[in-house]
Amino acid sequence: MSGGFPLRAYNWHWRTVAGTLAILLVLAVMSGCSLFPVQAPAPIIDLSTPQPPSEPEVVEPEEVPASAPVATQPPSEPRPHPAPKRRVIVPKKPPPPPPPPVEEKAPPPPPPLLTTRIMQHEQIRGLLDSEIQRPDGKVIGRAVDMYADASGKPKIMIVNLAGFLGVGDRKVTFPWTVFRFNPAAKKAPITFAVPTPGSNGASGAAKAKAQDASARPGSVNDIAPTLAQLIDSNVSQKNGARMGRVVDVLVDSQGQPQALVIDLSDSLAGDKRQVAANWPDLHVMSRNKVLQLQLDFTDAQIKAAPTYS
Repeated sequence: MSGGFPLRAYNWHWRTVAGTLAILLVLAVMSGCSLFPVQAPAPIIDLSTPQPPSEPEVVEPEEVPASAPVATQPPSEPRPHPAPKRRVIVPKKPPPPPPPPVEEKAPPPPPPLLTTRIMQHEQIRGLLDSEIQRPDGKVIGRAVDMYADASGKPKIMIVNLAGFLGVGDRKVTFPWTVFRFNPAAKKAPITFAVPTPGSNGASGAAKAKAQDASARPGSVNDIAPTLAQLIDSNVSQKNGARMGRVVDVLVDSQGQPQALVIDLSDSLAGDKRQVAANWPDLHVMSRNKVLQLQLDFTDAQIKAAPTYS
């Protein structure tokens, strides 16, 4: 036949191409396998058969390059932790009850301006115009005045000796010690009692002489200037103001004066007011060489003094 390839030539050509392609394919596969790492097949563990333990893989330590030495601090000892404080719970005390209301006390009364004492008429007797009797009971006169020394001690009594029917009356002095007092007597509260002399010789004569001298009445003009008159004498206060006039002296059974009766009223006043002042409060003062009576009474005390009756 003309005009085409012969059949043998065509078969040989196809076989050559196929063989070349197969060789190329094998080369390609081999080159591709070299690109990927070969992975070990994973072991399949069967639990029914025991497997030997796998040896641990030893990893060698990597060498660390030498570097500069680093300063390290020694390990500090661990500080002990403080024990926890025990918490004490103190119960609160209940508040105290409110104090009771304070009662307002009344202010104490002011001290009294003066103190008083009460004496019965049987305990004391006024000296002025009191009758004087002898031991046998015969009345010889009346007491009209008295004198005291600078300490307030009574020394002399002035006696008005009675004459016949008032004729011949005279004022004489006697020592205070020769009288005895009985305030409760209704007749004569004062007795002129001269003590009897003793029985001894010389001493008895001396005593009798002294008693005779004391029993003899003295003259009013012979009174010593060192003695102060009481009746009708003015009494002044401490500041020198006039307080009043002595109108009587109250004497007890022992012959001791207990009080002065002082008239506080003015001579021109119509009403009279008298007070009894304590005898120990009396001061005998010397002013301008004259003895005067003084009581340390204030005006307020004089007003507060009870009236003597």
